[in-house]
Amino acid sequence: MPKSVEARVEEATIKTLKGPALFLAQFAQDAPPHNSLAGIARWAQAYGYKGIQIPTWDRRLFDLDKAAESATYCDEIKGRLADIGIAISELSTHFQGQMVSVHPAYDAMFDGQAPQAVRGNPEKRRLWAADQVRKAAEVSHRLGLTEHVTFSGSLAWPYFYPYPQRPAGLIEECFAEQARRWKPILDAYDAAGVDLCYEIHPTEDIFDGETFEMFLAAVGNHPRCHINYDASHFIKQCMDYLGFIDAYHERIRMFHVKDAEFNPTARQGVYGGYQPWLKRAGRDRSLGHGQVDFRGVFSRLAAYDFGGWAVYEWECCLEHPEVAARNGAKFIADHIIEVTDRVFDDFAATHSDLSANRALLGIRA
Repeated sequence: MPKSVEARVEEATIKTLKGPALFLAQFAQDAPPHNSLAGIARWAQAYGYKGIQIPTWDRRLFDLDKAAESATYCDEIKGRLADIGIAISELSTHFQGQMVSVHPAYDAMFDGQAPQAVRGNPEKRRLWAADQVRKAAEVSHRLGLTEHVTFSGSLAWPYFYPYPQRPAGLIEECFAEQARRWKPILDAYDAAGVDLCYEIHPTEDIFDGETFEMFLAAVGNHPRCHINYDASHFIKQCMDYLGFIDAYHERIRMFHVKDAEFNPTARQGVYGGYQPWLKRAGRDRSLGHGQVDFRGVFSRLAAYDFGGWAVYEWECCLEHPEVAARNGAKFIADHIIEVTDRVFDDFAATHSDLSANRALLGIRA
């Protein structure tokens, strides 16, 4: 019997990517409408965003500890946002995840991002951070979310390009320790039914495909260990960001839409010469102002049946955030591919059976 249209479509793409959504971290301020969840949600919705990604460390917007203690609080958040007409795409624990693993060289700087009660005590800070990321698993479940984004933190970053050379076994021990710290957290996400998506990012121990594979192997190919894809971090490393989707699409469960450019000069390249963002060869830009081939990115994700959210993360060193937010919603909406519900050449389909197919191939026996 010939295959039905439904069966042929199932072999191709069946999901349309969701969006646009907006990561709120860079837009939160002390002044309204950006100083409360309801206010910033209304502001985003007015620009055309359908979802928001919430930073869980910013208590002006969201109280993670309260959400972990109170299902009522979670229900109130969901109800308030539903009334506004906007969804939660995911929660974020970038700050807390980064503090799960901190090299001592960065202790003083990270203390400034940690609560007063854990400052000056790296182990106490680490345990607090791990607990925060674990709480986000249960809270995500309560909110009906299936993905969560975080950073891996870094123990080895000071040694990524070292002199003298690294001693044998240093990197292996780094990822073994990362696995010891993250495996219990990944297990908590498995129990909550939520995928934990690491943002592949320079300064983290997971900063490219090779390091993700090392981490994934160290945690035993954990079923909840996944990727938040952001092409901007690959542009600045001179990586094949479209090929990355081909290589890791089965692990890509989240998507940050962020543009970037890399313009090396005779004076600087990937490392940036200690220059401020405006003067770096590699820098983030507003959507459409950089070098990311977003038509290629959205097409690749559609072809691999990615059905998650397209979340705009603004980090441009030139364009005003208000302008970027307004233009970003339309940019993403224009790039989302509404996938087809039928195969384009069905009009020319022929009806046949096994005997007819064998005859067409010249097989008589």
